[in-house]
Amino acid sequence: MKKRIIPFIISGIAILSACSHQKPSLDVSLSDKFEGQTVELINFLDSTSLSSAVVKDGKAVLENIPEKPVFASVLIDGRTRAFYISETGNASLTDSVTTAFGTPLNDKFSVLLSQLDSIENLDDVEAYVNFVEKSYNDNKDNPIGSYFGIEWMKYADYSKVDSILEKAPEPLKNSPKTNYYKNFAKLRAATAPGQPYIDFEGETLDGANINFSSLVKPGVYTLVDFWASWCPYCIKELPDIASLYDKWKGNGLEIVGVAVRDTPDDSKAAVNKHNITWPVILNTQRRPYDIYGFSGIPHHMLIGPDGKIVSRDESLSQIDARLQAAKDAEAN
Repeated sequence: MKKRIIPFIISGIAILSACSHQKPSLDVSLSDKFEGQTVELINFLDSTSLSSAVVKDGKAVLENIPEKPVFASVLIDGRTRAFYISETGNASLTDSVTTAFGTPLNDKFSVLLSQLDSIENLDDVEAYVNFVEKSYNDNKDNPIGSYFGIEWMKYADYSKVDSILEKAPEPLKNSPKTNYYKNFAKLRAATAPGQPYIDFEGETLDGANINFSSLVKPGVYTLVDFWASWCPYCIKELPDIASLYDKWKGNGLEIVGVAVRDTPDDSKAAVNKHNITWPVILNTQRRPYDIYGFSGIPHHMLIGPDGKIVSRDESLSQIDARLQAAKDAEAN
């Protein structure tokens, strides 16, 4: 399933502001590596800029923030590092956390995000979706709903999207981000289990052009692992994929790795470092996202012997059980 990756874990000391402010403000404490860089708040839903400040002596103070509560992404040097909710009072952010803290909505969101992380570690998509949907419904009247509404749409059944959005708050209902993920839900519907897979192009380890379809063999199952060298969750599960490959290789399963949003050199280095023995397609960039409508990696897709998609976003243990059930049924 999709993993939310916000690379913002470096050493630092939390410094709490001793005074509160009536107007929204955010104190950011950072390590030396960020000195001189720009910290910017952008509206999570429409990417408009809300406030910015330059890091000086390890600190950036963002003020003149709109008083209307807004869910915002915190960007440093153009990259999303954390989240902040604008509301009355002074909030803080350090380089050891991914959510601001010190005001009611920020503290509430921090707790919910921690709970979501725990559920995500279970690798149970249904539990994950149920949690984000409940969190959205519980927070539709405040900016936290913006985050969980979008997170829910990343997995939503396309047939349910319009009915959910019909009752959504106006900022969420018509935002560019909502339209983006609504389209992704449509793409998922077109590539849902039971539908034929869709071909795309990439490169081999030698840099030659290759079609994905050339690696999908008729008559066997094909597990497609969408991954990237920069994705820690993807790298962590490689030994488990190797174990699955050892168990089922030559017994009805092939595996194809598809590197997304990654440079060919970095992908090749990861293949060599982690001794990936199954075929890997490089340099596909965002093409698979725009075909299959997933929004995070690792993402697993199982294609059946007939070329139709059997499952999307299942865990490796679920895929193993599915293959065993198919083998048992064949034996009977």
